Amino acid sequence: MSIIEMIYDSEGNPVYYLFLQTNPAFENHINLKNVQGKTIQEIIPYYGRKRLQTYRKIAIHGESVWFEFQSEEFNNFWFDLYAFKIGNNTSRQVTVIFRNITERKRAEEELIKTKKELEKAKKLLEKQAVKDQKNLLDSRELLQTVFDTTSQAIAVFKVIYNANRTIKDFRFLMINKVLREMYKDVNPVGRTYLVITRYGVIMGIFDALKKVMETGVPLDKEFFYDKEGYHHWFRFTARSHGNLLITAIEDISERKAEAQELQETIRFKQQLVRTSPETIIIINLNTFTVRYINKDILPKEGLTKERIQGINPSKVISFIHPWDREKLINFHKALLKSSDDDVHDIEIRVKLSGTYWEWFSVRGKIFHRRDSSWVNEYVLLARNITQQKKVQKDLIKAEKLSIQGEIARTLAHELRNPLASIGMATDLIRKKIDSKKEEITNYLDIQSRSTKTINDMVSGLLDSSNYSPSVLKREDLARIMDEALSNTQDRIYLAGVKVVKKYRTPCFIQADEQKLLIAILNIIVNACEATPPGRGLLEVNIEKSTTDYVLNNKDNGHGLEPEQVDKLFDAFYTNKKTGVGIGLNSVKHILKEHDAKISVSSKLNEGTAFNICFPRHDNV
Repeated sequence: MSIIEMIYDSEGNPVYYLFLQTNPAFENHINLKNVQGKTIQEIIPYYGRKRLQTYRKIAIHGESVWFEFQSEEFNNFWFDLYAFKIGNNTSRQVTVIFRNITERKRAEEELIKTKKELEKAKKLLEKQAVKDQKNLLDSRELLQTVFDTTSQAIAVFKVIYNANRTIKDFRFLMINKVLREMYKDVNPVGRTYLVITRYGVIMGIFDALKKVMETGVPLDKEFFYDKEGYHHWFRFTARSHGNLLITAIEDISERKAEAQELQETIRFKQQLVRTSPETIIIINLNTFTVRYINKDILPKEGLTKERIQGINPSKVISFIHPWDREKLINFHKALLKSSDDDVHDIEIRVKLSGTYWEWFSVRGKIFHRRDSSWVNEYVLLARNITQQKKVQKDLIKAEKLSIQGEIARTLAHELRNPLASIGMATDLIRKKIDSKKEEITNYLDIQSRSTKTINDMVSGLLDSSNYSPSVLKREDLARIMDEALSNTQDRIYLAGVKVVKKYRTPCFIQADEQKLLIAILNIIVNACEATPPGRGLLEVNIEKSTTDYVLNNKDNGHGLEPEQVDKLFDAFYTNKKTGVGIGLNSVKHILKEHDAKISVSSKLNEGTAFNICFPRHDNV
């Protein structure tokens, strides 16, 4: 048995077919090995087009075919072949169940040859006035030898006519061992068909045999015998030869059961594929195409079954998030190196409209290989896990925000009292000093502005304990950076930090301006605190890549140890004597909501650089 897939040229003519699957009996009957994944032309370049046309009709019209043929390509072997279409209306796959019947055919040919010899002998004996039956009996030993070489049940009948030359019955002249065993204790030789075979008339076999003798058209038909606990399928063939009828009976119950089991297995697998919650994709690496997909992935975005099946997988890469493409390529490489039992998993983002992405879990496994070093196909199971990721993210965020909210409320309430005292003290000092002392007045202005800023931040801190998700809009990263530097100008001035800007506006990204501003302010303040007083340097740069804008904030501060860098964004971690460790942890969460990646590089006594990658959103 084999499953093949028809391949057509641009005009719809069959060019060749591809072996998708074979069973062990395939090699025994046809003496070919390792054909899976190969075309018939690769195996037999001169393969005939007549059977290609036959398989094409099956694939297109869905009609099953059962026939015998002699193959010049396979040592002139004879085959008994049953073929039928599998899959939906657009499928090009055909299941071929066949059996090598060369032995039987050769026996039939030997039988025909023997009968010719008998006819020749008959003519010679007719000259001597010897009757037909005597001629047949003289050759009985030779015929019996031929009969007993085949596995089929064979019988030779002589026709019994009525007075009006209509067929009355058939008399058994010769049978082989196989047929004798089927009749058990009864010897049918010399007896008639209607006497020996009780169900011959009921099942229509008797009428079929009469028709063969009357028309000369051979009989080849299947019968199901369901009597007295005997449930078998038989293939019944009959041919006329003068006044003789030669019949062969073959028990095909096992073959029928195998074909039925195969159809049920295929039907079960098809039903399983249709009802699976995952999208099932088979990648053929010989043609590097999507050979099969069971359903749409994202129909609204054009990722439909009809569009994806048959295309090169590289054409789908544009729908994958830029940061996940390398992960997908490594996933492909890992599959090629894996064993048949290995299963690989990744999570990737697939693009919808605008900048909205949906998460998919993808599981991969080898589906078919040519040999130990070559993978023909692998199968992917893809499932949309966007909602699952959102639920997990919300649970984690809720837990962290619960802790951070409690700290925020505590810190905010504790800060309110000293802030109020600083504000009142500043007002009193301003009234008592000489208004001409501009330098002192300048510092008092800074103190007033800082007090107001801190008070506003405390209010914001209280508000932050009631979390609200970021609302992303198209914003200019350069403008937000300018605003952040403006809001921290007093802190920069007091710390004696020189700021060097290397960017141009606009740099459009998707952002929640207020939240992103808080994140950048945290990074700037950290830089001011890390740099040496009066000698600080902060370099701000925005670079444009193919898919991202990269914001780089580099200072010349005291730097960090490697283990400090690893813990920098952990909640409640700080290397400051008076810090509580929530600033950079909040920065991390804000940037994650912006689909931005942050990395830190630092050297002791040389400084620290924060690099943040934002997906570009230049097009409206």
